[in-house]
Amino acid sequence: MTPKKALKTLKPPNEQVKKHVAAIHTSGVLSLLERKMVNVLLLNAYDALLTRRTHTLPIKHLCAMLGWDESNNIERLQDVLRKLASTAVEFNMMEDGKEVWRVMSMLSYGEIKDGICTYRYDEYLAERLYDPEIYATINIGIQRRFEGSYALTLYENCLRYKVVGSTGWWELNRFKKIVGASAAVYDEFKYLKRDVIIKPVEEINRISDIQLVPEFQKQGRKVIAVRFFITENPQQTLLKPVIQDDHEAIRESEIFKRLLEHGIGERLAILWILQDEERARRVVEYVEAKAKKKQVKGSTAGYIRTLYESDAVVGKTPFEEKKAQENQGKIAEEQRKASEARRSALEAEFLRERTNEAVNALSLDGKRAWVRDYIDEVGNEKAKTYNAETADFRDTLERIQFLGWLRKRLAPKMKHSEFKAWLKAKGCDVKIKLK
Repeated sequence: MTPKKALKTLKPPNEQVKKHVAAIHTSGVLSLLERKMVNVLLLNAYDALLTRRTHTLPIKHLCAMLGWDESNNIERLQDVLRKLASTAVEFNMMEDGKEVWRVMSMLSYGEIKDGICTYRYDEYLAERLYDPEIYATINIGIQRRFEGSYALTLYENCLRYKVVGSTGWWELNRFKKIVGASAAVYDEFKYLKRDVIIKPVEEINRISDIQLVPEFQKQGRKVIAVRFFITENPQQTLLKPVIQDDHEAIRESEIFKRLLEHGIGERLAILWILQDEERARRVVEYVEAKAKKKQVKGSTAGYIRTLYESDAVVGKTPFEEKKAQENQGKIAEEQRKASEARRSALEAEFLRERTNEAVNALSLDGKRAWVRDYIDEVGNEKAKTYNAETADFRDTLERIQFLGWLRKRLAPKMKHSEFKAWLKAKGCDVKIKLK
């Protein structure tokens, strides 16, 4: 498998989270980890926001999506959830031409138990977050690359203006509120410019899919507002493979985790999977089977490395392959016989039902006519208890013998079209092979 094909095969599911623009402006007071958590939890819950109140995410997956390698630091994750549960989300919405203000907590519930993070959104907040008409698209792959909280916050707030190319003027107090620059030191513009504008812009331009250019509006010598011009990052074609994959898909794969469990280094494991994922899988399975039989001397990592990097044949020998094919043939034959037996049983049931219907549909005169034919054929000795008035036999044995004879005469011929329709009505496999 070529590296390109491997990446395509292992490409993770959609990592785009739609984030309501009114909500983006509310969480500027959050740290980098807390802000990343907001987006990851929303991505995980997005498809079910309107149908489920409670959402879950395994801690190890949560940390992988965050790009955070402290999955054992449960107390830190608890602190983050506690912060989100106590952070107010403010909405300034336009309804019927009037501005409406609403406030609620970012999370209404959070829990960490048995390696699972469980959380809930308020119903109104869930509906607003799901709104497909007003959202900004946050790529979790890009988010993992951010190291500065102000940079991620500014990226989020500029992204939705990408189409128009500019954020428009933000008065400085409003800008500080948007990005959460509430420290007193940022009342002095030179520090605000250095830490909250220039450094974040440099980080965004270096690692994301957009580029920003800030412009300042002055009143006399004083800066009173800022706006950001937004363009596509000219390096995005180089960034996209890293953003879309960043080897995260490989890191989440089963074979990668198994290699690590045996002590293979991360970079080497990734390289092997990119070069030949199937061979890596066969080698691991082969060594694990040997290890279970206690046939591996030394470390499994050394054995795996020796086998993978040599021309050694791993997996089944030609003899074992032949035996496996023979076993497959036996299994196929058993399956064929089972299918035939099932078909025969269903055909018998179909004919039974159709015969019962024919018998039950007989009129009294019709039944008498059949009894006369029966007596002509078998003789009066087997019809001593026949009652012509009721067209029935008082003796049970005589009645059973007559019905057996009658059912053979009334049994219909098998018609595949009727049988197929009957199978479908019964909810059986209509693809069953017919004779």
